[in-house]
Amino acid sequence: MSTQFDYQFNVAGKAPAAPRIDPNAPLYASEDGVVASLSNNECVFQVKRSGETHVMTYQVLQALDQTRQFRTLDEHAERVMASLGGLSGQREAIGRVFEGLIQRGVLVSGQAFLDRLADTPARAIAPVRGVFIRACDRPDQLAHLLASLTDYERRFRANRNYVVIDDSASRDAANRHRDLLREFARATGCKLTYVGATESKRLLDKLARAVPAAAPFLSRLVLGEGDRSRFGGGRAWNLALLLSAGARFVLFDDDQRLPLRRLEDARAGLDPDPSSAADTRFYRNLENALAAGEEVDEDPFELHLAALGRPLGALVGDARYAIDAASLRGLAMNRLDHLRSDAPVLATQHGAFGSSRTDSGLWLYQLPPESRAEFVRDRDSYLRNIEAGSIWYGHRQARVRDSATFSPFALDNSVLLPCTNPLGRGEDALFSCVTSLCQHGALALELPVAIGHVQESQRKRSPLTLAAHTPKFNYFVVDYVRRQLPEVNASEPAQRLSLLAAHLRDVAGATPRNAVQQLKEYLAFVRADLIERLQNQVDGASDAPIYWQADVRSIIEANGKALIANAAPRLGDWPEGIDDAACAQHLRDEATQLAAAYEAWPALWAYANGQGERLLDAV
Repeated sequence: MSTQFDYQFNVAGKAPAAPRIDPNAPLYASEDGVVASLSNNECVFQVKRSGETHVMTYQVLQALDQTRQFRTLDEHAERVMASLGGLSGQREAIGRVFEGLIQRGVLVSGQAFLDRLADTPARAIAPVRGVFIRACDRPDQLAHLLASLTDYERRFRANRNYVVIDDSASRDAANRHRDLLREFARATGCKLTYVGATESKRLLDKLARAVPAAAPFLSRLVLGEGDRSRFGGGRAWNLALLLSAGARFVLFDDDQRLPLRRLEDARAGLDPDPSSAADTRFYRNLENALAAGEEVDEDPFELHLAALGRPLGALVGDARYAIDAASLRGLAMNRLDHLRSDAPVLATQHGAFGSSRTDSGLWLYQLPPESRAEFVRDRDSYLRNIEAGSIWYGHRQARVRDSATFSPFALDNSVLLPCTNPLGRGEDALFSCVTSLCQHGALALELPVAIGHVQESQRKRSPLTLAAHTPKFNYFVVDYVRRQLPEVNASEPAQRLSLLAAHLRDVAGATPRNAVQQLKEYLAFVRADLIERLQNQVDGASDAPIYWQADVRSIIEANGKALIANAAPRLGDWPEGIDDAACAQHLRDEATQLAAAYEAWPALWAYANGQGERLLDAV
């Protein structure tokens, strides 16, 4: 469709008085598009969403460019008159141009945008396979989690199916885990499946016979053969994905505990802004953090499962997740690309209260002003807060993004979800990033609730925080996918995963010199980016206490020194003191192993999907 705009701004005479702007008037924003020149005076504007083309003068295009953010027409007119020379006082002519743009769908009202979002096709919802729990050498933590699940079952009588994947290296820990599970089964009457080393090996043999091409990689992928000195949460994650293939499932870590809680000022509705800041609160001790907010009085599993697998259009029709047109104010269309009616919610997540979910406290020095004020309230509390051992972190209103920021709580595994790296921290970030790549357009829903998170011991995070930022390998891959991977056009998730594997093999195939150079450029980028963000924090918080400013400057200095040092480009989970050659070898080995896992995964997942519940029953 091509539409010619014949509007000219040629009104003369005395400028009328500016009307009072009604902040409650309907909001409008221009569609995102691309422009091609036709002549010195005219151009073609193609709407990205629909592909429709419109011919307009450059003067109209300039006016359209001032309407990218959702605001009232009067506000847009004021902006056009202030920004474009020679248009002062031409409000009436500008209004006529706006009306023409509205009629042709180039300038869209907030309500029309939401009406379009609510138009959604039906989507089949997969059954729930079970509640999976990752356990590893922490019987005390698992005991707390199972106690909270026992309380849940007694309260809601849900009779859910629980699957514990035990990755313990200690035989004593594994035996105690079994004792705890027998007690849990007696107390609740729920079906419970234990997957330890023996059961995992039996499953691995079955998978190797069914998918011979994947056999060489299975041991590393789900059993952790190789380096057991590194964190290996990805092994149990991968096993849970295979055992739940074709269904939805819930995923716990053994250091979590129910009930879910929400802040007193949590509110209904869906925040359309994908970059809205989370709420961070600090408490004197862990007990106070665990008691903060109010307990969610409905089934916490159903709260997530009711949204999981549904298309966004169906979700926003629910009052719990409705989008208020007023919340679109100030947002541009290109920031709302993720809001599509047919976009499925493949993951749900929530915040956490208790212990921080991160190794480092760098994020604490990038808090929004309200949270920062509480963070630095006085020196004594500041010194406690920098260890992030008793906090609340989460959102007060639901929101959706194209990938989760932490481990999801519920996952829709009825479509191909990728495996993650069996080794190294950041396996959750890697999984979410690659899921977004494979299932293009799918969403993760973050609910305005939080789950208890209590680590086995209080961690000292400040030494890592104050040192030079050194990302681990999984975060290197995340940044590679987001910043360096070429645009992927394939529609099939397996093909998209295969393309990622090919690029990882390309990384692994670099010469040692080029591998070292790539690592150095990457570390330089992340450290320079961090320095810039922290410097902006300092510039915008001149009234912050001197102890906060001193620590921020120390972090900047540490990263600045690392930036100019000619040191080996070691990533965070590689041995300290290694040289350039060892760094290149580590990059080659890890990229090759991850590529092999991604290549083998689609066939493994397809087999597990075909087996359905039989695979879990055979454990």
